[in-house]
Amino acid sequence: GYLMGAALLTLGSCTNEINEEGFVDKANTISFSAYSNKTRAGYTSGDVDISKMKEGSFGVVGYTTSNNSLYLGLTDKAIKQIWKEDATYAGSGYWDYADQNELKYWPQENMDFYAYFPYSDQGDVFAQSDASGDVMTINNVTGNQDVLFACEKNQAQTAHVPLRFHHALSKIASVNILVNQPNVVVTVQKIEFLNTSTKGTIKVDNSGNATYVPTSNTTRSFDFSPSLEIDYSKTSGVTLFTNEKNGYIFATNRNLAHNVTGTGKTLWDSQKSSINKELLSQSDLVCMKLTCKVKVAGTYLVGGDGDSNYGEMYIPMQGISANSADISDLLAGRRYSYKIIMSS
Repeated sequence: GYLMGAALLTLGSCTNEINEEGFVDKANTISFSAYSNKTRAGYTSGDVDISKMKEGSFGVVGYTTSNNSLYLGLTDKAIKQIWKEDATYAGSGYWDYADQNELKYWPQENMDFYAYFPYSDQGDVFAQSDASGDVMTINNVTGNQDVLFACEKNQAQTAHVPLRFHHALSKIASVNILVNQPNVVVTVQKIEFLNTSTKGTIKVDNSGNATYVPTSNTTRSFDFSPSLEIDYSKTSGVTLFTNEKNGYIFATNRNLAHNVTGTGKTLWDSQKSSINKELLSQSDLVCMKLTCKVKVAGTYLVGGDGDSNYGEMYIPMQGISANSADISDLLAGRRYSYKIIMSS
């Protein structure tokens, strides 16, 4: 009798998925809360914070710590989590399974969780084990979106697993050109950021750190039609593009920073001696390239007369920022705004 009672108690503690009325009991459901790591100060349109995440969905997979085996999700599909408003309290809500058939309950051990935003139901790959190596491979096909990722290791059972998301990409937020001499006119047709990548895969390893596998020929660029003309009368200069244009690129750092190791590309330091090929455009250095015309006192220094007669100007992106910070790399989670002053 005592042995049977103990067995029944044990059985009851493990089979709480359905209560006596036949409804799903979510007391031991693996549930989540989400937070964004605000390394980008003052979020505006185009950058994802938690409010933007609530408008979409994120994917999550989970591994048991005893054998590092995939328990939540599949190798080709993460579990989709969507935000649901709580009608009882204005402005409140919770993250829930988009497909209730995928709902999982806590095992009798701790777990490791990996998550990413925005969710995709195809193209992303998850390891069968998180014992070593890359666990999550995120396929960034558009190259025009903010990508976030999270990792929570050795998590004990809790009501809501706290997922703290990091930004996977750097961002060129804007470029402004100011002409401060009355006899200078600059006309810009296109701006490119050479040797940067916008598309490819983002791999998150079992430590929760990200690296890239870039797709070739995905340099970030913006075309302007009609061309933008800047002269001395435009006292605030002309902003070629704004933060809302989603100028996301892979970070360039070689060493881990903000949970991301970048492409290892070198930002050009403006010195001719640093160029490792005959032409800067043929090198592997990161810099801006303006397709433009520059006219000084009626004489063209770059380009010439005619609608198609544009030249090229190369501008370094390494240097000292306005707040005296040394900019030697473009880091994930940071926004960079450049102001080019044309003096002569």
